[in-house]
Amino acid sequence: MFDEQLMKYFKFDEADLQANRSGQLTEKQTTGMAEDDKYNKIFGAIGGIFLFLIAVLGFYVGVSGFSQSYDIRGRLTAVVLVAAWGGLFGGLCARTMRHAFSKFQVRILKAEGPVNIVKVERTSTRPNGTTSRFYAYEMHIGTGTFDVTSDLAGYMMQGDIYAIYYTQDSEKEILSTELISKAK
Repeated sequence: MFDEQLMKYFKFDEADLQANRSGQLTEKQTTGMAEDDKYNKIFGAIGGIFLFLIAVLGFYVGVSGFSQSYDIRGRLTAVVLVAAWGGLFGGLCARTMRHAFSKFQVRILKAEGPVNIVKVERTSTRPNGTTSRFYAYEMHIGTGTFDVTSDLAGYMMQGDIYAIYYTQDSEKEILSTELISKAK
């Protein structure tokens, strides 16, 4: 069953739904996701280079401190600085660069069951330590939880059974959806 309003809301068409049912992406979906991935990889590579420079700086400072120190405490501090600073930022650099140069892959998952859209209270902590509270909307379906906007409740009725096709990444982007059956 196709619902035109949901197609507009989630920006998919019948071809997208058919492809998603079989675990595939359409060319349109692939192009859009690859474009987003390209920018993430560019920023990841820039961030990786920045982390590498910080690791090199820490290594340089530690080695300089080691060579200029004649007591055991100063040398131990320099060794710890090289190991901790270089290890931490070097590890972050390697992880960031590995992601930046990884192959573009998308895995499509399916969640199916009665839909339940709820308003949840969340907290956000700012860098200065202050905490603020705000409300967000989540759609629960099967074992999946998705961030949505409040107006989705006007398109999907509580308790109706839907199948949702989404990406595996951390954002869980909804690719397409279909009504399976109305609530009884």
